[in-house]
Amino acid sequence: MKSSETFEVEVRGIRIEAETVRSFELWPVSGELPPFTAGAHIDVHLASGMIRQYSLTNAPERHRYVIGVHRDAGGAGGSMFMHDSVGLGTRLTVSAPRNFFPLNETATHSVLVAGGIGVTPLLAMARRLSQLGRSWDFYYCARSPAKAAFLAELKELAAASHHAGALHCVFDGEPGAASLNLADVLATHRPDADFYCCGPTPLMDAFSTTFSVLPPERVHLEYFKAPAADTVIEAGTFTITLARQGKTLVVPPDQSILDVLKENGIAMLSSCRQGICGTCETKVIEGVPDHRDHVLTPEERASNQTMMICVSRCKGEALVLDI
Repeated sequence: MKSSETFEVEVRGIRIEAETVRSFELWPVSGELPPFTAGAHIDVHLASGMIRQYSLTNAPERHRYVIGVHRDAGGAGGSMFMHDSVGLGTRLTVSAPRNFFPLNETATHSVLVAGGIGVTPLLAMARRLSQLGRSWDFYYCARSPAKAAFLAELKELAAASHHAGALHCVFDGEPGAASLNLADVLATHRPDADFYCCGPTPLMDAFSTTFSVLPPERVHLEYFKAPAADTVIEAGTFTITLARQGKTLVVPPDQSILDVLKENGIAMLSSCRQGICGTCETKVIEGVPDHRDHVLTPEERASNQTMMICVSRCKGEALVLDI
């Protein structure tokens, strides 16, 4: 099944994982689920028309997907819909899994750093590493134990790992507690280990800065929100030719490719509009994209085979897209 295809699942389990977090167990209405790897996520299509991305928390299996959803009262409403309107037996439309945050299963050691709901993809990684008998350290940052989703499962994984896995909890909302010292984390572990981070922007920014001394292939990040740009990137006018439709459109400086397509009645799947979810990934036939996303690897960017049309633009005057 292609990642752009969708299928129907039924909610067969809901658990309260923390004060504001619930997990949802999704089973296929018919057939078998597409496979996935640790770090993958799915798109969930909500009745309101919104599409939201949720990481899979379970180890790779074919009979169910498990996602964790933090109720964000200040968000756009997707998480509140999941908490307030989705119950046992609810049917949802989801995408096949995609993975822009893959686990290196052959690493000498894996160091996983999670902040808040960023625990979800890293939990799947810890489960997979435990299955493989690989060593790992998990640093879990939360305000308090009551706000730390899946804490019991992580403790069980660490206890059952026969010293291959270790859990380190940092509850910086408690009296006298300090935040995680990332420099100490870097100094504690072998530099040939693989380091992963997912969480709020301040943690991600600090992690990116601290671990920038390592080879980029050893440092893995997944953003929930796009980081602030260090500099303002100029945007120029260019054209896009839609190969399958035989149309050529102009993209002005103040509009994205996605905006122009929508304005011309061409519907494309999209969600975050920040270049972090991968929903709008589009094949490039000709031209050189100006990649501004936070999804593609350096190698994928260099190949110029695909681009995220919600934020990326053109380095030249024209692109030909597989639309």
